Amino acid sequence: MKTVAIMLSVVSLMFVQSACSISAALKQPPPADLSGIGVGTPRMEIIQRLGPPNFSDTDTQGKKQDSFEFQSGMHGASKTRVILYLAGDLVTLGLAELIFWPLELTLMKSATCSASATYDSSPTQKAETWNLKQKEGVQGC
Repeated sequence: MKTVAIMLSVVSLMFVQSACSISAALKQPPPADLSGIGVGTPRMEIIQRLGPPNFSDTDTQGKKQDSFEFQSGMHGASKTRVILYLAGDLVTLGLAELIFWPLELTLMKSATCSASATYDSSPTQKAETWNLKQKEGVQGC
């Protein structure tokens, strides 16, 4: 009876934890498209690429300022690691998740990036300053 209970516990644990690393790898966002964004980029183009700003204000000189926060993940081809995760899960009956899932949550985590822009007073509102920095995560912005 005790052996059956232990077996059921092990099988239940395998089903509960299986495919967590695979799910995390498939849900990771692609890298942010920052090519061409910088000084001289129109405000609307920056918003189209990064989404709406977290904070928007006008400084004392009447210039618009935006602050953005966004996720930047790994290249789409890196999702082929799912094949390794799946093979490891099948060969070890799910025990590989004890290694792959923490690995996915730490080393493969997407970066949280922040950016700020100040725009000129022209109708197109082109960026006069552009600052980009990585807040957290291993991957670059």
